[in-house]
Amino acid sequence: MGAQSSGVGKPFRVLIAENHADLSDSLAQIIDSEPDMRCVGQVASAAAVLPAVQGSGANVLVLDLGLQGGSGFELIEGLASSVPELRIVVFSGLCNDVLIREILNRGAAAFVTKGCDPNVLLEELRRSA
Repeated sequence: MGAQSSGVGKPFRVLIAENHADLSDSLAQIIDSEPDMRCVGQVASAAAVLPAVQGSGANVLVLDLGLQGGSGFELIEGLASSVPELRIVVFSGLCNDVLIREILNRGAAAFVTKGCDPNVLLEELRRSA
């Protein structure tokens, strides 16, 4: 499993980039309830993502494509080149095959649709870590 890649007994670190505070808080609670992962921060704008990644030591980023102040596609590309060890799991309400293919081609590790069972997101986080 992916959790093993971050060290035995040491939870992997997840940063949430989501502009809806209630959803971001809910995701943080779900992540923190798992023994093998920990939420290390929450940001709501594209400009805050890179500094938060660098400051938190996050292994995995949960990224909403609709962040304020930037293109989700450009953010994925920028992070993939500047922080290649970071795994990006896109979490979006927008969903079609062309979009998913484009997200993965730009450097994201996975795509999860908002509204899915939380266990689907947790499994993708583990797979990506």
